[in-house]
Amino acid sequence: MVYKAPPRPVPVWNWTGFYIGANAGGSIGRNPTTQSNETFGTSIGSFTLSPAGFVGGGQIGYNYQFAPNWLVGFEGDVQGTSQSDSSCIGAGCTDPGNFYYTTEQKLKWFATARARLGYVSGDWLWYVTGGGAWGEVHNDFRVFTPTDFEFAANFNQSGWTVGGGVETHLVDRWTAKLEYLYLNLGSFVDGGIDPLSGFYFTSKSDVRDHIVRVGLNYKFY
Repeated sequence: MVYKAPPRPVPVWNWTGFYIGANAGGSIGRNPTTQSNETFGTSIGSFTLSPAGFVGGGQIGYNYQFAPNWLVGFEGDVQGTSQSDSSCIGAGCTDPGNFYYTTEQKLKWFATARARLGYVSGDWLWYVTGGGAWGEVHNDFRVFTPTDFEFAANFNQSGWTVGGGVETHLVDRWTAKLEYLYLNLGSFVDGGIDPLSGFYFTSKSDVRDHIVRVGLNYKFY
């Protein structure tokens, strides 16, 4: 008789361990903005800037699977972005020589440090995530009254983020994920005194971002 050995059981994937990876995706902001003449206490205009563009970067984290279908973890990431948007208010936007006010806004980078809570089913992980967030916004506020005067600055912002996603084991130590994050980086005020008129102008924006990205992780046993 020929004895045939039973097939070797397929190892069950376990999420516990450190990992490192990269990600890429897209993002769009919804940043309510108000421009004002503070000298007279009057509003120039209110609108929403929507800086949109590519996001990409890397992440590192740790997962702990327990009970046995639950997971807790921690993840940190740093992202570069190409997000930008601009606006123009006033007759001078279409008729040179009249007053106008422009704003150009860019989200240059952001980083997050987040906890993760997930449910595991075989090679799949569904999770929610949230924590702190930091980023740098460049704002260029220009006043033409009729001299052209620019108030440009970089603002280092901090805030919070929440979101969720799904991740799956691919092969060996590799996993892939799809993730959404809502980013709130607080608000900032840009502005100054127009040297011709002596009026004090400001542009205030709230920084809110919606991020969708895919990622690839490598887990260390």
